[in-house]
Formats: sequence, C-alpha cells, structure tokens
Amino acid sequence: MKKHNLYKTGLTAILFALYGGLFTACSKTEFDAKSIDESQFEVSTDQMGYLADIDGRTEFSSLEIQTGYSKDVTLLLKATKLSSSVSEVTLAYDQEVLKRYNEETGNDFVAFPSGNVLLSAGGAMTLPENTQVSEGVKVSFTTTEEMEAGKTYVIPLQAKVTKGSLKFSAKSRSFLIFVKILENLGDNFKGEDAVKLFSVIETNETNPLNHLCFTLKDSKKYLFDYVVLFCDNIVLDQETGTVHALHNDNIVKILNNKDKYLKPLQDRGMKIILGIMADHTHASVANLKPETAQAFARYMKTVCDTYGLDGFFYDDEYDKAQVPTPPGFWATKSPENAARLMYEMKRIMPDKINIAYILGYLKDMSSEGCTIDGYGVKDYVDYVMCDYNDRNIDIAPIYPGIDKTRWGMYSQEFNRGFWAKDEYLQEIKDEQYAHFIFAMDPFRSSFNTPIGSNIYQTQQDALQKIGQILYGEDVVYDGKPYPKDF
Repeated sequence: MKKHNLYKTGLTAILFALYGGLFTACSKTEFDAKSIDESQFEVSTDQMGYLADIDGRTEFSSLEIQTGYSKDVTLLLKATKLSSSVSEVTLAYDQEVLKRYNEETGNDFVAFPSGNVLLSAGGAMTLPENTQVSEGVKVSFTTTEEMEAGKTYVIPLQAKVTKGSLKFSAKSRSFLIFVKILENLGDNFKGEDAVKLFSVIETNETNPLNHLCFTLKDSKKYLFDYVVLFCDNIVLDQETGTVHALHNDNIVKILNNKDKYLKPLQDRGMKIILGIMADHTHASVANLKPETAQAFARYMKTVCDTYGLDGFFYDDEYDKAQVPTPPGFWATKSPENAARLMYEMKRIMPDKINIAYILGYLKDMSSEGCTIDGYGVKDYVDYVMCDYNDRNIDIAPIYPGIDKTRWGMYSQEFNRGFWAKDEYLQEIKDEQYAHFIFAMDPFRSSFNTPIGSNIYQTQQDALQKIGQILYGEDVVYDGKPYPKDF
C-alpha cells in the first residue's frame, strides 16, 4: 500500500492537531490515558445481578429510530447463579449514569428526554427463587420534534435491589441505550429482517460511489447496506512511541472530500466503515497494551467524529515484530489483546459498529481473557466476517453470544473469483445471516468476464444472484460507473 506523508494534507493536519492534544505533556513512552477502574469488578461468592438486553449485551445497546416514531428495548435481570430466594429490583431512569459515563470516556452525549421514556410495570423486575433470569421490562421511548436528526441520545438506566439477597457491582447495575435519530430509514432499507449486505472495497483502486450504480428492480431500493473502506493502517511512530492511523493517499482524498465520495452513500442509508490493519510495523490490532489501546481509541474517535464515519473493520494482517518490544506494546499477539482494542473502541464509541474479520488472532475470541471488565465479545463486536478462504466456518463457538444475524457467511472475493453457490446464498437467506463481498468494481475485468475455479461467473452474475436469492428481486445496473478520480 502506498504510503502518504502525514504532514502534507489537510486531513492529517487536523488529526495531528487533535491527536496531539490527547498526548500533551507525555514522554515518548508514556500515554496520557485514563485507566478504567477495575477494582469494582471483583469475583464474589454472592449472587450477583446484572442487566442485559435480549441480545445478551450487558453494558449498553444502540439502535436507530426515525424522527416522530416510537420504539422499545426489552431488558432482563440476570444473575450469576441460581437464587435461593426471591429478589426484587426496580429499574429507573437516572441521568447520573450518563454523567459518569461521559466523565469516564470524555464524551458529551445528551440524555434522551425522560418524559418520553416509559418503563413497563414501573420498572419492577422480579427474580424468582431457583432462577437466573427475570421476565423482561420494556423500555419504550418516542422521539420529539426538538431532537436533532443525525444525533445520538442516551437513555440512562439504573437498577436498585428492593428485596432479597441479590447484589450488584457498581457497573452491572446500570445500562445505557444509545438512540440515533434518523430523518428516514434510507433508500436502501429492505426490511427489519432483510439480510445486511456489506461491500469491502480496495480504496487504492475503487471509487466508493460505484455503490450507487446498483438497485433492486421492483422496490427501487439500493442494493448495499454497508461500505467498508479498505484500508487504513495502525502504525507505530518510532520517534514518539505512540500509535496512530496512517492514512494513505486514497483514504486521505476520500475523507477530505467526504461530501463528494461518502455523503451521497450515507444520504441513501449506507453506513461507511473504516478498515484498520497493520502496516509492517510492530503495531497491530492484536498486540496493544491496555493504555495504548485506550489512547488509540480516543484518536480514532477524533477521526470518526471529524469525518462522520459509522464504524470500524478490524483485520489482523501485515504486522512486523520488532525487537526490543516498543513501550506500550506486547511482544507477541493474542486474541485477548485484540479483544482489548475492540472493547476500548466500543467503550468510547458505543454507537459505532465494530466488525471483526476472522483471520490471524481474530480467528477465535472464545477464551476467558476475551471477557474484559465483565463484558464478553458479544458486547463489543457487532458483526463477524468470515474470510473468503474459510467461508462456512462455525462462528458460534469462536465468537460466543453473537446472534447469527450478525455472522457474515460465505464471503465472496470478486477479484479472484471466490463466488458463493446458490445453495450458500439460500442458506444465508433462510438463516438471516449477513453477507460480505470484497473487491466489487465495474472497472475490473471480472465485472463482465467470467473467472473462477468453481463457479465460472462475473461480478454482475454474482450481484444478480444476491438480489434474486437474498431479496427476491433482479438487480439493475445503471451502466454509469464512477472511475477512480482521486
């Protein structure tokens, strides 16, 4: 990947000005990072309670809602072991929960208006004897005209034991619901239960605007849901001992011209995801120490906020071990280190999407060490993408707790001819998996010329099958591709 002089672009000038502020008064080997207080997460023989949504997330959940609409989230009371007696808990709206979160993370999220939040049964939750899960409390909420489209509001909740022996830790008694306000669901919205389609593009070669060329024939909906910009680089700065993102020429031009290359996609409902992988230095997504991961997360939040990005894609490739090990890094990589980075990114940006690519040390996140501060992989990973060389891997045991609707199965590589058979696409449809494609580009020869060793087809053939099988409609290509002009 072609590298770019970081000090010669508007993008990097902004980022380094902001990033520099994060490390004011730091030495070359130290990080001015707030450590999370883990003293409150003690192992206990008591019956400990915690809150979780129906997908199993235990600290926060995030969703989107149109202006003027209502929605609800169901929360459950769970316990670490069977109860010996009845316990009763009251769940209540509490702005102090959000205040503490903002102070801990340096965020400034605004609370969802309390008058527009209603808890079923007054927030009462009962954990019967010899059980570990209560019936759910429905948190219902309605947007107001005063709420700003594109902004995320937070419903802060806290639980209090009113009867019984159940206990909470300082963290486990609270829950945050992040609600992003949308003007509309987007011209690509194909239904709540529709398969989510992700397109990973090589930005050195492909204009992101090409995703506007494909719609479904009858519904007129745009085909793609997510566009992954592949790829930004996580890199070690040898002079300062810090880690930051290295934006190559093409990423720089896309981000600095987001109104031209990204906003038209987002205006139609597509989410823009920034890929992150190593760049032949010691720094990777799987060897940062906690303080380094925290610092990098704050840096990437600046990038995300500045350019209106919707999340991150993590790829464990192309690092180069360095001896002696630089300060702030582990000598070797591990799934636990990768977990720490994704956790810190999610912790500071809970309303953004984390996608893990099953490769390298991201191939198995099931170890006990991948549970951080009491939060498992389901809490900080939103989607999991199978490698196109290993497309039908069983994700359940390696990414425990993540719903199958967030499994990216039978990935396709459009440049090398790794196509998905019809029966694979039908399985995706039946099981409501997600689906990923890589290297879609109307200017590649494979767009019209058949390639591949298993199924001889073209990109257009593959996209047509995706439309017909996943969505029950033909795909219309407008024949007006966008050349790479950056």
